[in-house]
Amino acid sequence: MNQLPLVTVGIPTYNRPDLLQRSLRLIRAQSYQNLDIVVSDNASPDSRVMELVLAEAQADMRIRYFRQDANIGPSANFIYVLRQAKGSFFMWAADDDEWHPTFIEKLLAPLLRYPKSGLSFCDFDVSYPDGSLCRDYGSFSQAYRDFIHNDGFSRVSQYALQPPERGKANLIYGLYRREALIDASVTRFFHSKAWGADMLFVCDVLSRWSFNLVEERLYTVGIPYASTDSADPGAGNEPQGQRPHRGRLMASHLNYFFVYVRIMARTPDSNPVSFMAFLLRLLPLVLRWMKLDLA
Repeated sequence: MNQLPLVTVGIPTYNRPDLLQRSLRLIRAQSYQNLDIVVSDNASPDSRVMELVLAEAQADMRIRYFRQDANIGPSANFIYVLRQAKGSFFMWAADDDEWHPTFIEKLLAPLLRYPKSGLSFCDFDVSYPDGSLCRDYGSFSQAYRDFIHNDGFSRVSQYALQPPERGKANLIYGLYRREALIDASVTRFFHSKAWGADMLFVCDVLSRWSFNLVEERLYTVGIPYASTDSADPGAGNEPQGQRPHRGRLMASHLNYFFVYVRIMARTPDSNPVSFMAFLLRLLPLVLRWMKLDLA
């Protein structure tokens, strides 16, 4: 009987032992059992984080625990868990999200079926810190169907032109073929100064690999807001910081535009006519998104 492929689950974490405990137990309870679970503790001051993970690792040999000597920042911690991966497939797991027991099993199936597929994701719910679901958003499946194309140009075009509020940033928490996660590309985008670096990263993957959509709600993304007024599932699970200076914010948006241009220019299916048409559609959208962000 063929050995089931190993899937690495990378969990970058910082100082949230209660949420981390829930996440670990949900990952351990996945119906797909051949897992390599990597936890990178970003120098949490709360000793309960280490105590919790060591106890979970003693109960489950699939868990590997790493503690950073000093806080290396969230981007470097995301990169770190990927670099520790042993599996042929990989996913990041935020410690404030939740997964249906069949999440990995069902997202892995199309990746095994289609060798040119690099990323699988599913429909999802959005929840507040108290566990209640946000009802402001319907299904995200319709938005994600736009990315199902055989050619890279169509995938990049549809992804880049889609408004961020439709949840496209959350694809970063899908299941990847590890071959699709080129180390230099991961480092470049995760350390990027561009607005929406997580979206640029996903777009780069889609420029080279096809996308699979499982149209079931198998995932719940947690958002750190108490009300729907400021909720944005497109923002992903990145830490919330102070609002940047207007000049830096403008530069970040323009960088976002130029990185999309570079991704499209490298896409194998691109041609001069379609490339120029793409630019003429993208630029006014980026300017509009920048205007909204600066308001």
